[in-house]
Amino acid sequence: MICVIYGTTGELIKLAPVLRRFQDRKIGYASVTTAQQAEQIPDLVSLLGLPQPEIWLARGRRGRDLRRTADVPGWLATTASNFFRERSRLRQMLRSGNGKPLVLVQGDTMTTVIGAMIGRSLGATVAHIESGLRSWDLFNPFPEELDRRLSSRVADLLYAPGEWAASNLRRGIIVDTGSNTIRDSLAMADEMIDPSIAIPPQPFGLVSLHRFELLTNRQLLAATLEVLADYAQHQPLLFIDHPVTVAAIEQHGLSSTLDRPGLRRIPRLPFLRFIPLLRRSDFIITDSGGNQEETFYLDIPCLVHRKRTERREGLGENVVLSGHRIDALRDFLARPGEHRRRSPLPAGSPSQIIVDDLTARGFAMPDS
Repeated sequence: MICVIYGTTGELIKLAPVLRRFQDRKIGYASVTTAQQAEQIPDLVSLLGLPQPEIWLARGRRGRDLRRTADVPGWLATTASNFFRERSRLRQMLRSGNGKPLVLVQGDTMTTVIGAMIGRSLGATVAHIESGLRSWDLFNPFPEELDRRLSSRVADLLYAPGEWAASNLRRGIIVDTGSNTIRDSLAMADEMIDPSIAIPPQPFGLVSLHRFELLTNRQLLAATLEVLADYAQHQPLLFIDHPVTVAAIEQHGLSSTLDRPGLRRIPRLPFLRFIPLLRRSDFIITDSGGNQEETFYLDIPCLVHRKRTERREGLGENVVLSGHRIDALRDFLARPGEHRRRSPLPAGSPSQIIVDDLTARGFAMPDS
């Protein structure tokens, strides 16, 4: 039996096309969550047409998403306690069904590492999807770079989203999937814009900023918001209100900057409702590696407002890495349309490659 362990919506989104293929082939699997994003996971699972998790090792921090560093110790303690309580049940699940025992994890979160360690402790093979991405800087992004390195050391079967990622791996069974499973996830989203979002009649840009490195640096955050507010006088910007971002802006006393003309604040949207909006936009300003990947496959100009990125998709083409330089942000906004994808997309579906490989190795077997 395959046991899939995830804790965030980002992991779930990239796992979804793999899990859909399991369902299509009648391959049994069990899902377990640590619910780092406890408020968002149930609805997203339903939207993706997937079953709710069989086991909840935690539910964020007292039923809400993890939002602050202070939330993590309690969540970790709950996850560990419930794992030991459910250990026998997890072992039985892994040894049921037709396939060999496998724990499947994705990405670069704390849950990725926890899931890999759970698999190892239960004597199962551990497979890591999106393995081999590296920024080569432990503190940018943190803790994701550390999570990636630890996960690839614990896992046995490493699915790397391209030749460069595969070349960074030194051990285990390495399988190059050609591209990231987010490419298949994008195909699951339709074209319909959420009716609750008022789309400007003229071309617009998107802003999605939520990373710790930016939000804790008041001077950088203030300068960034000032540039965006100034630009929005010429072209509307839809500013996504991530809860952590709103809290940081209020804490730093910067809320008035978002009241400028042309800046429209919108709620954070689930993936399947966000992608149609992204497709309609002229460009995006973001600090999300996931958005970087999405814009590469969709060929949308993107500025990644970070010091480092572990991803190579789009760099030097449709994606600009700012290095947290305000002048790079201004330069991008002066000519966003000049940044387009030039590389052809790899052939084939990465999710299909993963499922075919797991089947060939005796893990993903149809129920009898």
